[in-house]
Parts: sequence; structure tokens; C-alpha cells
Amino acid sequence: MIWHICRKRGGFSLLELMIASTVLVIALVGLIAAYVGCFRLNEGARDLTIAVNDAQCVAEEIRDRNIPSNITQEDWTSWAAQDPPNGGGCNSLDSESVAVAYPSGISANPLEILITVSWTEKSRARSTQLITLLTER
Repeated sequence: MIWHICRKRGGFSLLELMIASTVLVIALVGLIAAYVGCFRLNEGARDLTIAVNDAQCVAEEIRDRNIPSNITQEDWTSWAAQDPPNGGGCNSLDSESVAVAYPSGISANPLEILITVSWTEKSRARSTQLITLLTER
């Protein structure tokens, strides 16, 4: 009788092992999918941070010039693409371009400045904008 009881406690059946393996595989697939999703979000956040920094770089150069004619006559797309010291060096993202527009007109005071940074991320067009007002000191 004791031998019969010990035999019942001997181990797991094949069905129990298959169910446990299936649960483990499903959990691992979920964890890997979450990891890949976090990795993609991290890349997107990194690219967005670089784009915002590039827009701020252009905004700082505009603020340093401070004279509307010096600001509105500049080709900011070319300036941003050139390496320092003659430019901003804003070209580290894929297909990055910087555009500056003046929504309220070039003679407005204060001058409204819209800086748009566009780039390609995983074959998808992305952009961010920075808008500011500037008046002569």
C-alpha cells in the first residue's frame, strides 16, 4: 500500500508539462514584445529630443542676431545643415531638415517665429515645431 502512494507522487504527467511549457512560452512572448515596444519608444524619444534640441539651437541663433532684417533674410535651412562654426550642425537625424516661417509677417513686432524640424524615422515622416516671439532689445 505504501509503495502505491509513493508511486502516485512520482512526478508530473506529460499533459501537465505541456500546459506549463505553453504558459511559459506565452509569458516569454509577451515579455519580448514589451521589450521591443519599449526599445522603439526609446528610439522615438531620442529622435524627438534631438529634433527639439536642433529647433532650440536655431532659436538661440535667431535670438543672438536680434535684428529682424538679419533674421528674416537668413536661409535657416542651409544654416542648420552646415557644420559649426558657419552653421548649426542640425543634420544628425535621417533626412532632417529645418524650416523657419514667420506666421504674422516679417515686419510684425514682436516677430512671431515658427521653427519646424522634420525627419524620417523608420520610413515614417516625423516633425516637431517650436514657436516663439521676438522683439528687438
